[in-house]
Amino acid sequence: MREWVDLLREMVLKLPEVANLGSLKALCDEDAEIDFFNNIVHLQLKFCIISMKHRRARALSRFRNVYSTSYMPEGITKKVFVPLFFNMLLEEHEGKGEHVKNVCIEALASISSHMEWNSYYSLLMRCFNEMIKNPNKQNLLLRLICSILDQFHFSEAKDSLDNVSNTGTTDSGTSILRRCSSSVSANEIHTCLQKVVLPKIHKLLSDSEKVNANINLAALRVLRLLPGDVMDSQLPSIVHRISNFLKNRLESIREEARSALAACLKEMGLEYLHFIVKVLRSTLKRGYELHVLGYTLNFILSKFLVTPISGILDYCLEDLLYIVQNVILGDVAEEKDVEKIASRMKETKKQKSFETLRLIAQSITFKSHALKLPSPVTAQFEKHLTPKTKTKLEIMLTHIAAGIECNPTVDQTDLFIFVYGLIEDGINEENGQGENLFITRLNGRRRNDMTGKAVSSGCVAGAKSVCSHLISVFALGIFQKRIKNLKLGNNDAQMLSMLDPFVLLLGKCLNSKYEDAVSASLRCLTPLVRVPLPAIESQSDNIKAALFGIAESSVNTGSSLMQSCLRLLTVLLRSTKITLSSDQLHLLIQLPLFVDLEKNPSFVALSLLKTIVNWKLVVPEIYDLVTRVAELMVTSQVEPIRHKCSKILLQFLLDYRLSEKRLQQHLDFLLSNLRYEHSSGRKSVLDMLHTIIVKFPKGIVDEQSQTFFVHLVVCLANDQDNEVRSLAGAAIKCLTGYISLHSFRSILEYSLSWYLGAKQQLWIAAAQDIWEEF
Repeated sequence: MREWVDLLREMVLKLPEVANLGSLKALCDEDAEIDFFNNIVHLQLKFCIISMKHRRARALSRFRNVYSTSYMPEGITKKVFVPLFFNMLLEEHEGKGEHVKNVCIEALASISSHMEWNSYYSLLMRCFNEMIKNPNKQNLLLRLICSILDQFHFSEAKDSLDNVSNTGTTDSGTSILRRCSSSVSANEIHTCLQKVVLPKIHKLLSDSEKVNANINLAALRVLRLLPGDVMDSQLPSIVHRISNFLKNRLESIREEARSALAACLKEMGLEYLHFIVKVLRSTLKRGYELHVLGYTLNFILSKFLVTPISGILDYCLEDLLYIVQNVILGDVAEEKDVEKIASRMKETKKQKSFETLRLIAQSITFKSHALKLPSPVTAQFEKHLTPKTKTKLEIMLTHIAAGIECNPTVDQTDLFIFVYGLIEDGINEENGQGENLFITRLNGRRRNDMTGKAVSSGCVAGAKSVCSHLISVFALGIFQKRIKNLKLGNNDAQMLSMLDPFVLLLGKCLNSKYEDAVSASLRCLTPLVRVPLPAIESQSDNIKAALFGIAESSVNTGSSLMQSCLRLLTVLLRSTKITLSSDQLHLLIQLPLFVDLEKNPSFVALSLLKTIVNWKLVVPEIYDLVTRVAELMVTSQVEPIRHKCSKILLQFLLDYRLSEKRLQQHLDFLLSNLRYEHSSGRKSVLDMLHTIIVKFPKGIVDEQSQTFFVHLVVCLANDQDNEVRSLAGAAIKCLTGYISLHSFRSILEYSLSWYLGAKQQLWIAAAQDIWEEF
């Protein structure tokens, strides 16, 4: 073949006047690395086979690029290049030379895009004939068939029946076929595709005992070229066949079937998702098949909905939710919980349907379909719910909320109306005022939303249930995350007017008997009390009463409810809209959470205490509490706790009027803990001493300078921790630079006396002190 290609190149260069040869000149180049003819049959030693394949792939890519931008006679391409490329494609071994195979397929497909029908059809038939000769090349040839079908160029835009001459058809979906310089009619092309090509593909499907995505794709690509009624009649059998493989006990077969379904959907478009879902539901009906159904649905959606697509699932939402509900909450879910069964199959080992809910929620039109999303959850409210089922419902709602958060169709106003309605309904239902609320809404009754506008609302639940408050918690969670991410400004009048009605609603939620609903309400109120909302002042007494009730009655200081309560109290104390009296502040510091502070230190409780100290509350308990905070600053092994305690102690020492005796007690406590067993505590003390030196009045520092100095030097001389010694040295340097000249001279005399004294262990410390002082 080498000699033949060289001869062809010479003819192209030497006989430019021959039209058919002249069209190939663009493939030649003076640079041998670029020249098509040189690279397509480049000879290499056996050990350089990789270089040969690279050159061949480069030559094929060059041919494709030249062919797409210039004219080459069909006779030349059909008689010269098609046989050449076909042989190259078939001579590559299985699993090797994939890049060469790919560009070879692309080159042949490119040639087919300019062929007349007869040549195009002959090329397709050659592919089928080669399958008979080389059955081991079936997948490769199917890929080529798919690529050739992609280049089908005999159909133009669908037109009206009047423009279809002498076809005798009444199908408005029939394509008008152009003749491409041939006398072949549209009907003849349809006949070839439907009566010859499609049956050959069907035979391949029937002969195959395995899932073969390439065969199915080839069938679909032929069907897309035929009238719509042919597609409608043939498509179900293809999808049913693939779906039946999902019943197979072999995991590898099920994986291939899922991949084939995803490939088919990609070929047809997401508008066929509903059809595929219906086929799956009719095929996978019982036992382990339902596990496979849920897993397969997630597999397909995750392939196509990596990025949310607005409203793409609206038309099949009910079917999707039905599958999810059945897999998570139906009888099959109980089977999934049995360890022996779950260990047998991949589909039962991990629950994918929760993630499916998120994908669904992010891909529907929010305004028109959001109220349908919680329906799998609310459908359970009329049943007896076990703790395990309740947990599943909560997880489902969490994933729905996550999907709503990233749904591109969510409008701020629509979202607020949505959550407002759900919260309001939850309150009314808990108070016994929710009779038929949801059914009425589903029938289209209009209601006034929080902005005063009339909006059409739907509903999500019907009967009263001990778990119906989960919908309120779900709505509160969505609202809290949305306002947390908003930049709430005092001048945004429109936003403030939308948020103001929520304050009254959240105030009502604080009276709920469900702890998680109250906790969620507190989390929502926390950012709202920071902005100027008129309703905050009117609801202040209700909010304060609820907060004190929670704080006084809660036994578990680490619970979500108590933590939310403390955070809101902390924000309120910093707010100017709601104020607390001295008696109320006094009541706060007597709460159980402060009594048990050393055993169960809480960062949130310490934040609240810091805010109380900032108010300069003067009661006996505050002094005792600060003493315990100082101990916690030293003893805690949690760095954020130590840091917060340091801030509280410093603020107390600076802002409170302390007697000399009490101040000395605090300073002595710090100095004595320079010998604390854990270095973390010693570091906290040194940081505090350094800050005291900098921020205390100069007179007090002068009075304490010699005492500070002696203890710091001992720490510098004896501590085994390098970081502690470094902090001690820094504190000494800060001290000597801050005190008066008189105090400095006294310290210098101390240092000299140690340096000149008999105790050798003090020489190094004294020398270092003198060096730092100067």
